[in-house]
Amino acid sequence: MTQSPFLLSLGAAVLLSGCGGSSGSSTPQTGQFSLAVSDAPVDDASEVVLYFNEVVLVPEEGGEPTLIDLSEGGPDRIDLKQYTGSDRAPIVTNETLAVGNYTMCLYALDGDGSTDLSYVDSDSQGIVSLKVNSKGSCQGVKGNTDEAGRIFFNRPFTINTGNNNFVAEFDLRQALVDPVGQPGMFIKPTAVQLINLAGVGNIAGTLTETQRLACEADTASLLGVSEFQHAAYLYQGSRDRTTMGDIIGDASYPDGSVLVEPVATADISFDETSQSHRYEFGFVGEGDYSIGYTCVANNDLADSHETDAEDFIIYQHYTPVSVEADQTTTQDLAPIL
Repeated sequence: MTQSPFLLSLGAAVLLSGCGGSSGSSTPQTGQFSLAVSDAPVDDASEVVLYFNEVVLVPEEGGEPTLIDLSEGGPDRIDLKQYTGSDRAPIVTNETLAVGNYTMCLYALDGDGSTDLSYVDSDSQGIVSLKVNSKGSCQGVKGNTDEAGRIFFNRPFTINTGNNNFVAEFDLRQALVDPVGQPGMFIKPTAVQLINLAGVGNIAGTLTETQRLACEADTASLLGVSEFQHAAYLYQGSRDRTTMGDIIGDASYPDGSVLVEPVATADISFDETSQSHRYEFGFVGEGDYSIGYTCVANNDLADSHETDAEDFIIYQHYTPVSVEADQTTTQDLAPIL
């Protein structure tokens, strides 16, 4: 495991002080707020496009909310599939806010089955509408349209003096839902995290050809499967594969289970530049983690618990994987002898 420098677009904090006057008044302290979006990818769609139209920020201590209109010149069209790993698409840049704690909502326009509004280009269904599966105001503050879904970040965050850079990270393997018997697809807002870029790093690496072929051969022999999807699962702390669970979403593990759910997943795909199979976790907080590797991620459903009985296993674990701020930790997925 090695580490290399990783540059984030973080401005140095600039302390602002008020100028004393005869009345003893001071200039209110402010900070610059920037927001981008990124994606942990899903494998069965070529495009996942959201038309973002508004950001609403509500100060926790009271005061006027801030509504940021993203629709000037048309809504902000973002194909999440184009911004994976540590890549991100900016939607708000250097918005001046008073320092303090805020609650935030991000709104995206409902799809109508065309490419003019939010949509998914699905490998199996073609173009289908996409909606965020939540509606309503942001802490009582109503936005500018009723035809938009709400991503509500219920954990307040702090704006400090200087630059404040955040990313809304979509884990599409958990967030993208194709409901049975209903048209279109939905984004589950609970699978979107707001990440402060201060104090985060990346994890990236290569899946060796030896390990890739071994997983497919062993899994085919053990489970009798013939279709494969390679992915890396990220878990907090140091653990082995006996405690590495699948994605369960709104479901739960059996009572007494030692399994824990991954905090993030990353597809492993072939990189033309390096001519290798690679993965990347972007925007990971400092600390120790473990990685589970599987080649049957296609059998891991987002809202249920799968085991080897449903043809899902974690094939190998790698631990510990340590992350430091502003660094990329390299962890290759190779056979462990």
